[in-house]
Amino acid sequence: MNLKLVRYISSKFAASARRQKFLSFSRMVALFSVMLGSMALIVSLSVLTGFENALRENAVKFTSHIQIIAFNRKPLTDYGKTIQQVREKFSEVTAIAPVIEKEGLIRSKSYIEGIMIRGVNPDVDINNLKKYTTAGTYKFSTGPVKEIIIGKRLAKKLGVKLNEELVVYAMREGIEGTMSYPDISKFKVTGIYETGMAKYDDIVAYIPFETASYMFKMPGNSATGYEIILKDVSKAGPLSEQIQSYLGYPHYCISIFDLHNAMFAWIELQKEPIPLVLGLISIVAVFNILTILLITVVEKTHSIGILRALGLTNKEIIAIFVYQGTSIGFIGTLLGCAIALIFSIVQQQYGLIHLPGEIYFMDKLPVAINPIHYVIVIGISICLSLAATLIPSFIAVKINTIKALRFK
Repeated sequence: MNLKLVRYISSKFAASARRQKFLSFSRMVALFSVMLGSMALIVSLSVLTGFENALRENAVKFTSHIQIIAFNRKPLTDYGKTIQQVREKFSEVTAIAPVIEKEGLIRSKSYIEGIMIRGVNPDVDINNLKKYTTAGTYKFSTGPVKEIIIGKRLAKKLGVKLNEELVVYAMREGIEGTMSYPDISKFKVTGIYETGMAKYDDIVAYIPFETASYMFKMPGNSATGYEIILKDVSKAGPLSEQIQSYLGYPHYCISIFDLHNAMFAWIELQKEPIPLVLGLISIVAVFNILTILLITVVEKTHSIGILRALGLTNKEIIAIFVYQGTSIGFIGTLLGCAIALIFSIVQQQYGLIHLPGEIYFMDKLPVAINPIHYVIVIGISICLSLAATLIPSFIAVKINTIKALRFK
């Protein structure tokens, strides 16, 4: 089979098609369909993978691997002894720190918001908050000082800046779990952090551990829970069960995977149907290629008869139409993938598309560039385009030479 001849005749067919408005329009529609299908598929896969990666990264980098709380929400006493026991018993634990965490309200001159007040010791940076502090420092003065570190989203809501004052209402539990009169104090904003996850930036406020203990009237040497960092986060699930069994009631352990289970389940739910549904666009594009080639067969019936009379074999005629169909599929797929790649790079660099953080846990649409996605989409699109050329090609070779020469 003469491949040069096949390519030459295919190019002539394509050139003559461009001079016929309807045939030229049909080819452009087929090309655009393939491009759109490839682009939609790549973008959807990139966004889904980006969401999964961003959620996993943010969850792991800003949340302790295991949290220990009390079943009855009562203070856990003698935290020094508990910390020592956990360190000695479980070698996988690299850091453990007590925390006092309770609900409260925060008010500025123009706004009031419900928050989660977290009393911590900055010297033991379990949550890696120092890295995400964008203004001020992740540090408190010594003693039970009235200093607070809030998220950037919360600061924007409250309309406050660094070194300004806020009023904090610390909710206290009264007799039999009822709410008693809150502690009301003025706090100075000494730091503002930004993690990119609205779940934290909008809600969690940090104050010194000693200050939280005083505000909530905690018993001496007690905390509401502990935060634990492990050498290997993948072991958080089974290790949380072991620690809970070891400490016993009223201790209750929650691993990072339990804490963010809903987010990861949501991603897994989207990963299956979305590529399948958007993949239908590529299938429609394949039918467009089939249609344009059938139209070409009808339009070029006389030319096919001449080629058969000149001695072209069935394989060469099939190759002409296969070459035309696959070239449309190949060019359309490359254009679609190129547009998707440009979109992904621009979104990664500049974050043009924003999301409501209170719904999606992050402020900007995350995308991930995975070369495997491009290889798979290009491979499948070309294979489908090749399959679409077979029917028109076999119809072309079945045309009778004499009838084709008489066809007008």
